[in-house]
Amino acid sequence: MNKLKFSKIFFVVALAGASTFTACKKDKPTEEDTVLAGSLANGTVLVGDLVNDVTLVKGNTYVLRGGVHVKEGKTITIQDGVTVKHDPNEPATAYLLIEPGAKINAQGTAASPIVFTSGATTPTEQDWGGIIVCGRAPVNGEGGRVASEMGAGVTYGGTVANDNSGTLKYMRVEFTGRKQTATKEHNGFTFEGVGNGTTVEYLSVYRGGDDAFEWFGGTVNVKYLFAYGAQDDTFDWTFGWSGKAQFLVGVQGDGVADRGIEADNSDTNNAANPFSNPTLSNVTLVGSLIAKTGDDPKTASDVGKTTGLKLRQGTKGKLHNFVIYNFNNGVDVEHNGTLANVLDNSLVIKNSDISNVKPWVFKPSSGGTTTLTPTSNPFITGPYSNTITETSTKPAYITGVFVGTSTTGSVDPTTLDPFFTAANYKGAVQAGSDWTTGAWVKTDKR
Repeated sequence: MNKLKFSKIFFVVALAGASTFTACKKDKPTEEDTVLAGSLANGTVLVGDLVNDVTLVKGNTYVLRGGVHVKEGKTITIQDGVTVKHDPNEPATAYLLIEPGAKINAQGTAASPIVFTSGATTPTEQDWGGIIVCGRAPVNGEGGRVASEMGAGVTYGGTVANDNSGTLKYMRVEFTGRKQTATKEHNGFTFEGVGNGTTVEYLSVYRGGDDAFEWFGGTVNVKYLFAYGAQDDTFDWTFGWSGKAQFLVGVQGDGVADRGIEADNSDTNNAANPFSNPTLSNVTLVGSLIAKTGDDPKTASDVGKTTGLKLRQGTKGKLHNFVIYNFNNGVDVEHNGTLANVLDNSLVIKNSDISNVKPWVFKPSSGGTTTLTPTSNPFITGPYSNTITETSTKPAYITGVFVGTSTTGSVDPTTLDPFFTAANYKGAVQAGSDWTTGAWVKTDKR
């Protein structure tokens, strides 16, 4: 036999064997190697980048492992009754992020909501990250773009005010807020440069370790948001959010809490454009007089410092038909630019009932001065139609914790913008018309 020919034959056979061996190894890929697509079976592990359209099927339960990104041009569809639990054995923080140009189509129902929750045996705050939606609407970062606080390698923002990131409806997230770093924590729902082509309605957050809802710029409009037990701020905006919001309820727990609303324009440039300038109506914020506050919820020790509204760093805004009670502090306006916005009526609080131990604080920037004081405060004058009570007593029209409204001094928000539903009353939830009922809301205080 020709030895050269034999050697060639042996070499070819060896290669074929090696190829067969490699193929056999890939016959049983790990979850990390699996490329998910189409309708996903019950128990599927969501991991890594989603580079195809996927559907989480009604009634199924799924596992969220580490950071999961829906990539540009792709859609994740989540049907009603789906439950997603984080993998408690994975050290990397679990979260779901919709990248700019991707979409989420998540539509639950009041009775059969979509639930993202902890997979731990004994769930608690900060077990996992949260839901992050990124878009291409305007933000006031340098060059009109901002790097995502939590999504590594993702940049959001742009010039598309009506950008559409999909639909989020009847969803509940629980035990969110895990720290990404020592200074950065996830929220329940985070909207980064999200446009007003996106539909956001009937979302709730239960016991989050940081903020319940936060907007980083964008133009997205929202309705029917509920949060209980956020350990930091219930609602938070910055970087030029200019959307509209109606029917919001935030209730603090008695363990750890901070502010009902924290509102900023930009921490690096208080005069950055576009300004944070949202319009809100029909909001009920319920504080705790005994909750602890502090930068780290796990070591928080200060008591008696909860605040209803913290308005600072140059934010503008139009706030109507609020009910704010049971906070240690009512409204705290800080920094020269923010105080100037009060004086020129680009930051207004009107048609609201504020019942807190210390209703007003006005603080200029370091070294600055202001003519605003609790007694020279325009918000307490007649044209603003606010009722101020220097006590934490619950308004008489509130039954339970947050149900109840008042028409005294209110405004019909349809006169403010066509986005709003007719609701000529102060507060978020009318007696006899409670939109917070159903499985999509979870609360320890009702």
